[in-house]
Amino acid sequence: MSNAQEVDGTIPDDDLDSRLLGEGHPDGLPVFKPAVGAHLRNRRKVNSPSQLQMLQDLVHFKASHGRWRIAKDLVGLVRRGGAGEDDESYLDKLRRESVRGKNESSTYGLANVAGRQIVLYAMNWDFFAGSLGVVSGEKFQAAADLAISKKLPFISVYASSGVRQHENFAGLTQMTRMVESIRFYKEKVALPHVAVLLGNVWGGVSASAVPNADLILATSGTNFGFAGPNVIEAFEGVSVPADSQSAEANLLDRNIDVVLADVDELVWYLGELLKATTLPNRHHELNTETQPMIRNLTVADQRRVFDFGPVGIHGPRFEPVAGSVTVSAPARRADSRLDASDSLVEQYQDLMTDANRIDIEFIVRYAFTEAVAVYNYVQESEFKRYPAIVGAFAKIGAQPFVIVGTQPSYQRMGDTVIKRPSNPAPEDFAFMERMLEMGQRMGLPALFVTDTLGAKPTLESERRGQSRAIARAILRGIDYSHPVISLVAGALGSGGGLATTPMADHVIMLEKAMAYVAEPRSAASILYKTPNPTRDEVKITISTMRSTAQDQLDLGLIDEVVAEDPNPFVTVENLHHSILNSYVALADLSERRLRHRRQERIRSLRAFEIIQE
Repeated sequence: MSNAQEVDGTIPDDDLDSRLLGEGHPDGLPVFKPAVGAHLRNRRKVNSPSQLQMLQDLVHFKASHGRWRIAKDLVGLVRRGGAGEDDESYLDKLRRESVRGKNESSTYGLANVAGRQIVLYAMNWDFFAGSLGVVSGEKFQAAADLAISKKLPFISVYASSGVRQHENFAGLTQMTRMVESIRFYKEKVALPHVAVLLGNVWGGVSASAVPNADLILATSGTNFGFAGPNVIEAFEGVSVPADSQSAEANLLDRNIDVVLADVDELVWYLGELLKATTLPNRHHELNTETQPMIRNLTVADQRRVFDFGPVGIHGPRFEPVAGSVTVSAPARRADSRLDASDSLVEQYQDLMTDANRIDIEFIVRYAFTEAVAVYNYVQESEFKRYPAIVGAFAKIGAQPFVIVGTQPSYQRMGDTVIKRPSNPAPEDFAFMERMLEMGQRMGLPALFVTDTLGAKPTLESERRGQSRAIARAILRGIDYSHPVISLVAGALGSGGGLATTPMADHVIMLEKAMAYVAEPRSAASILYKTPNPTRDEVKITISTMRSTAQDQLDLGLIDEVVAEDPNPFVTVENLHHSILNSYVALADLSERRLRHRRQERIRSLRAFEIIQE
């Protein structure tokens, strides 16, 4: 296949066997298939043992209790030999492995990432295919206990075929033991527990330790799932498409948070994550006069610039990948001849398409001192497609924040670029919940950013529990124990938009943002009982529904409107000061006072007068 075919995305379907890739992504399989297929063809095979050795060398790993092993076989499982072969017991197999210098499938000890001491636990495919047994469970518990006693981040690395058959139920119960060890670690230590997939991970480990980590990372080349392809094929009676359980496919379905190119990038990312989530020596050291350096390069009339790279999966680095094409957002000029109603219609249309507006990625990059993204994006031939909800950890000065919200995607059209709003599905809201669970445990203030027409309106989303996901997201936001700042950066549409906008402690809207129970075209279709409302019907709807930021401030539903400038870097600087000032005011409140204030605020969200007759 020529490089030209890969670059422009016109990859023949018969070159790909990836029909099951990314079931949870926004627009269905046909859109993603070329980009993901091209990526998968180029990904390397992972030699897990050598990659683990490289990782351990890079982090200066020092093993503890490296020679623990099974002393007596209490189960007695025997593999019958064929003609001319002896039967093989578990101890026979263990002795053969011992001759190879291998004692068990796991190890643990202290390591160092970016100058920060950590506890590292690792499973190695080179012993019984990394299977989970009693010794692995023992070492995992010891690793968690070590991380607790020393108050260190806990990083666990996995390559595993599942629970070891030779230990039967005793091996199976190590799943529970690992989950309890993680629960106890999280109860005692307000630091990250990160799972790293460094090779194939199947069965028991995939359904116990991995999902209970704060974040799940994987290197490209990894496969992940509970039932492996052979098990699925035996049950369903059909072959499993190649790469359908790849790390990349799991990324698109939000079973994995970040996919990294190799071990070097993994070590870099772990270092950035630990730096971005480290609490200051004092819990609250910011004040309204704090002026930390932020990465903001303002020049007159500056516009946003987008990098459209080669087809494939990229990130989580903010920097453009090699071979990217840079495209500027189009300049927008207000038309003074428009009346108020037409201006509102144009404002609404700009929210949907204007790529020069700031989004959560832009805010994370330029309103904070330092930051690390918790997402990848998919680069199609002319489309930079993000997950519907993304997350990040970022600092103002030394104070870290957890940041979650809806992220638009961007389409290149010749020499310009158009914004495409996101529509979250249930798995996107589940990702947001996990980010907040980590932020709450670590004591971080939360910033929510919203720009969406609403949740993804498909039958598949309905079947996966869209209503429940939205309701849980609303509860999770208002039940967060630390200061919550909500920002409506563009559109807040319907319950899907409200789910990422907790009406909690301080609610901000950008000057040209809008909020509505249904976006104006949908609202007009409801009011006028037609699937295709006219422009005048949309116009009268939007001009009378009081959807602007100033309207919400006047109605007492939000706390602040932040001025927007044609230069997005000026806008994000205004926003930086607003976030800083609101956090400083909230940080002085005790958790009890914060919750009482939040409850009273939510109970008074009415805007309308109520008459009791």
